Amino acid sequence: MKDRYLINSILRACKILKSFSREKETFKISELAQQLHLDRSTTYRILLSLEKSGLVEKDEKNGTYSLGVGAFEVGSAYLRRADFVQISRPIMSDLALKVQETVHLAILSGTEILYLDKIDSPRTLGVISKIGQRAPVYCTGLGKVLLAYLPEDERSKIIDGIRFTPFTKNTITSKKRFIEELQGVRRRGYAQDRREHEEDVECVAAPIRNDLGHVIAALSISGPTIRLSKKIVQEILRKKVVETALKISHKMGFREGGGGTAESWPA
Repeated sequence: MKDRYLINSILRACKILKSFSREKETFKISELAQQLHLDRSTTYRILLSLEKSGLVEKDEKNGTYSLGVGAFEVGSAYLRRADFVQISRPIMSDLALKVQETVHLAILSGTEILYLDKIDSPRTLGVISKIGQRAPVYCTGLGKVLLAYLPEDERSKIIDGIRFTPFTKNTITSKKRFIEELQGVRRRGYAQDRREHEEDVECVAAPIRNDLGHVIAALSISGPTIRLSKKIVQEILRKKVVETALKISHKMGFREGGGGTAESWPA
């Protein structure tokens, strides 16, 4: 009985969105029409509407379509559901206890990061932050990780919208230098905030991936500079945060070598 209330155009649009997957991430109109048994004109109109809403993007050079920033935003909203936080929280708590520092979980929200969860340091002197709080992407370890692993076009759009305001003397305020910093993040597999957002706080962060290998969130260890020497960060914390982020990724279904991690910088 409920079927009579369904809207066919929405169902078709959903089928189109679900067609973009690990195996095939870009389509031409004719390919989608053939795969979904739709006529070309219907497929075009649906894609035009999805593009208008930001759910898909068109490459004007070759006429192919791919998922847009809007799809990422919807996916990010899904991550805010309790299940994801519940999966991460015990693992984060264990990490905070081991390293005796504050642990954060965050996602991307435009030119900012959004803290989904936080485990405070067991020590008296910790990092002041709140769940639901936002921070800039360009001067936080979490933000650098989340930007570094975005597809190039999405990353470029966000970077173009950043106003590089200095928070400390260490804040990166050059677009060129920031892009170089993100390239380094991808090479290393982790990011650092070297007293760039707060004068006396250091941070190291790593990516969390889903079953398709896409980076969907970031995990960080933060603490006061007086405790987090360069040696401690390089020899202990970076390894711990990468290992823990990978552990959460495995809980989310990620398996190394499973594909979906082919986001690449231009040569």
